[in-house]
Amino acid sequence: MIGILTEKASAARNFEKALGGKEGTFNNEEYRITHARGHLYELKDPSEQVIEELQKKYKSWNTKNLPWDQKDFGWEKQKTKDADDILKQIKADLKGCDELIIATDDDPSGEGELLAWEIIDGLCLKPKKISRMYFVDESKPSIQKAFVERRALDLDKEKDLDYVKAEFRSKWDYLSMQFTRIATANGDGKSVLRQGRLKSAMVKMVGDQLKKVENYKKEPFYELRFKDENGNMFIKSKAPRFKTPEEVDTHVESSPVIVDSTTLKKTPPPRLLDLAGLSAQLSTQGLKAKTVLSTYQKMYEDQIVSYPRTEDKTITPEQFQELLPLADQIAHVVGVKPELLTYRKARASHVKAQGAHGANRPGPHVPNSLSELKKYGPGAEKIYSLLAKNFLAMLAPNYEYEQQKGHLEKYPDYKATTDIPKFKGWKAVYNNSDQDEEEKTNKKLGKMADPFTFEGFPPKPVSPTMKWLMKQLAKYEVGTGATRTSIYADVTNANARFPLLVETRGKLSMSEYGNISYQLLPGTNIGNLEMTEQLVKQMQAVGKGQANPNEYLDQMEKLVLEDLAQMKENGSKIVHKTYERNPEDYVKTTIDGKEIEFKKEFSGTIFTPEQIEALKKGEEIEVQFKTKMGQEVKAKGKLEEQTYKKRKFYGFKPKEYFDLDGNPIKDETEYVECQWNGNSVKFKRVFGQHRFTDEEVADLIAGKQIRTQFMSKKGKPFMAKGRLQEQVFRGHKFFGFKIEEFEKQPKTKKKEEPEE
Repeated sequence: MIGILTEKASAARNFEKALGGKEGTFNNEEYRITHARGHLYELKDPSEQVIEELQKKYKSWNTKNLPWDQKDFGWEKQKTKDADDILKQIKADLKGCDELIIATDDDPSGEGELLAWEIIDGLCLKPKKISRMYFVDESKPSIQKAFVERRALDLDKEKDLDYVKAEFRSKWDYLSMQFTRIATANGDGKSVLRQGRLKSAMVKMVGDQLKKVENYKKEPFYELRFKDENGNMFIKSKAPRFKTPEEVDTHVESSPVIVDSTTLKKTPPPRLLDLAGLSAQLSTQGLKAKTVLSTYQKMYEDQIVSYPRTEDKTITPEQFQELLPLADQIAHVVGVKPELLTYRKARASHVKAQGAHGANRPGPHVPNSLSELKKYGPGAEKIYSLLAKNFLAMLAPNYEYEQQKGHLEKYPDYKATTDIPKFKGWKAVYNNSDQDEEEKTNKKLGKMADPFTFEGFPPKPVSPTMKWLMKQLAKYEVGTGATRTSIYADVTNANARFPLLVETRGKLSMSEYGNISYQLLPGTNIGNLEMTEQLVKQMQAVGKGQANPNEYLDQMEKLVLEDLAQMKENGSKIVHKTYERNPEDYVKTTIDGKEIEFKKEFSGTIFTPEQIEALKKGEEIEVQFKTKMGQEVKAKGKLEEQTYKKRKFYGFKPKEYFDLDGNPIKDETEYVECQWNGNSVKFKRVFGQHRFTDEEVADLIAGKQIRTQFMSKKGKPFMAKGRLQEQVFRGHKFFGFKIEEFEKQPKTKKKEEPEE
C-alpha cells in the first residue's frame, strides 16, 4: 500500500478526484490519501531548547545575554496547537503503508519538504520507501503524471537537499529573533519591534522614501524652450537654467521644424504578474494584501487560478497549450472580445521550457461568470479579471506606434520626440497600470516652433505605495512575490498590536512603532538588503549540497554582535514625538458659567469651524481620525470633562466608533474608572474583542471572577474565566482583566515567532 501525504485538506480532495477516491488503485498500484494542515510541528521556545543551566539566559530579553550560540540549541520541535487530532488521523491513514509519498506543495524554498519530514519524524513513521511527487498544479493531469513519475528519496532526510535547505532557512529565521530583542530593548522600552529580514527591508525602504518626500523643496527653475502648434516641446540638453523668469532670453526667433526620422515601433505585451504585482495593482482599488492572499488561495484550491507561491516569471509550453483552448471562454468571462486575440502562438518572452509551477495565471477551471466567484471572498472578481486580462494580453498582437524625432532648423540643439499610436494591440485587452509612461501629446511634429519661458521643478520623489514598494523589493530581489505579499500584509495589519506601516488605499506611511524601528536600522545588518541577498545565495548553495548550513548559522553571532552595538548607538539618538502646549491650538468657551478651553483637534484631526461651534453648544459631532494602530475610523461624540493622570480637562470624547463604511466597531481604548484598594485606577473595557457588559463591569470592580466568551487574534471564539488584577508587562505596571482559566483548550504561554 502507498500512503500519499498532501499539505492540506483541499489538496487531498483534488488528489482524490484525480486518482479516483481517498483510497483505491491507480496505475496498478494501491494507494491511500491523507493530509496535513500546513506545519504541524514547530520549534520550541529558545529557553526550552537548552540545558537547565542556560534556560534563564535564553528566556531573558536582556541584551546582555546576546548573541545566542546555536550550538546550545537542541533544535527540538513540538506539536502545534490543536495538532493532536489531525496527527492521529495521519498515523491511522498511513498504517500498513510500505511506501510514503511526499505530495506537499513543491515550494521553491523547500517548505513543503520540511513540513512532511517533520511529520515523518514526529510520528516515528518507518516506511520502507519514501518518494516525492512534483506537480505544477493540482489539476487532474498534473497529479496523475506526478504519481507515475514520482522520484525515490533516501530514507535519511539529511540527504534530501530540499529539506536541508528549508531547515537551514527555518533555523536562520529562528535565530533572527535576536534582532527583535535588540530593537525592543533600544526602542521606547515597551513596544515589541519585530525585525525580520523582509520586515526590516520594507521599513527601511519606506522610511528612506518618506524622508526624500519630506525633504523635497519645490524650487522652480526657468529655461528657454520651444513649442510647436501641436504642443510638442523642443528641449536643449543641459540648457542654461535661471532662478527667475526675467533672466531667460526669449528674444529669439521662431523656427521651422525639421523631422529627422519617422519609425514604426512595436511593444510586446508585459510579462506575467506575480502575486506581489497582482496585489500591488489591486491595492489602489482598496483591496488589502491579506485579503488578496486569502481569496486567491481559496480560488486556487478549486483551480480557478494557478499556484500562488510560484517564483516563475514564465509558463511552460505544456501550461500554455493547456490554457490556449480556454482563451475564448476566459475572454468572455472578463469582457474581452475574442477577435482581439489573434496571436495564438507561444511567445518566446512568455513561454519557456523551464520552471515548475509557472507564473500566476488563470486556472483550468473557468467560471461561467465573474459573479460566480463571489463565494471565494472579497475581491475574487477583481483578482480573476486582472489575472485573466494579463494572461490574454500575450495572445494579442504587439502595440504599434510611430515615433518621430526632430530638431529646430535655426537652433539644432533643440530636439523633440513624439510617439503616435497606430495600433492598440494588447493594450485593447489589458490596461497595464504597472507601466509608468510620461505624458506626451501623441501628435505628429508640427511645422513651426515658438520660444517661451518654461517653468520647471526638480522631480518630486514619489510617495511610497504598495506598488512602489513591491517594485523596489523586486529590483533588489528581496523575497519572492508570495512572501513579499504575505509579509506586507503582516506589517500593515492595523489590528496587530505593533504594526510597522500604515496603508491607506495603497499609500504608505509609518506607524509610531515603524518610526522607532526605522531610526534603529541605519548601519545594521538586519536593515541591509545585502544580507537577505546573501541568505538567498546561501540557501541556493545549501540546496545544491555545496555548503554546510551550520557554518552559515555560526555567522549569525557576528551579525548580532554588530547590530547590538549599532542599535544601541541609534537608540540613543531616537527622536520621539514631543508635545508643547501652544495657546493657538485651543478654543475658549463657557460651560455652566465657567470659562474652559479645549483642543482644536482630536487624534491628529483638526476640527472644522462648524464642528468647533457645535462643540461649544454641547452638540454631538462626527470626526474621522487615525488610531494609534494606524487605522482610519470615524467616531461620534461631544465635548466633555475628562481625567487623565489625575488631571481634569475638557475635550472631545467619542461615544460610538465606526469604520469608513459606517459599520459600528468596538473601542479598544475605552476605559472604566473605579476605586481599587483605596486608589483611583482604570482598566480597558474591551478584552479579546469582547466589551464587558455593565453587569460584568460591576462584578469585576467587586473583585469577582467572571466567565464569558472572547475572540482570539486568529478570530476563533473561546470561553474563559478571569478577574481584574494588577499586572506587569516588560517592567510596565498596569491594571486590567486577566484570564485565570481557559475552557476547552489548554492554557499556553505566548510564543515568540521566528521572523521572515
